[in-house]
Amino acid sequence: MNDELFERILIPIAGPDDAEATARAVRPHLDPDTTLIVTHVTAGKSAETTIKTGRDQFAGATYETFYDILYRDDLTFEWVTLEAPEVAAGLVDAIDMTEATLVAFTPRDIDAWKRAITGDPGSRLIREAEVPVMVFPDRRA
Repeated sequence: MNDELFERILIPIAGPDDAEATARAVRPHLDPDTTLIVTHVTAGKSAETTIKTGRDQFAGATYETFYDILYRDDLTFEWVTLEAPEVAAGLVDAIDMTEATLVAFTPRDIDAWKRAITGDPGSRLIREAEVPVMVFPDRRA
């Protein structure tokens, strides 16, 4: 396996429940000295993706859930809250902004009506990312 692929993993999380599912899914697959770039995307007002300084309460609670489940001394954590007009576009931009070598996430439950209106951010991320994307099943059940 290519060690460079797992150097800097961008991990998008939508909220505390998603943070828990994603942390539990990726935990068995992490190598020592991996950097996890944990990101949450909030609605942005400009047409460009920006890194938001500070963490709002929601993102902070989301990050804490992820960290509590996944903390290990041999992992490095970076916390990046993004402001973007669309989640998938923000994540694609974040790949370059954070120098991620891989994206890993668990799929979100999106009902058919919302998917028809907004599209599926996970599918768009897979199509548009310039680095490999790994999708892990939600193992909480």
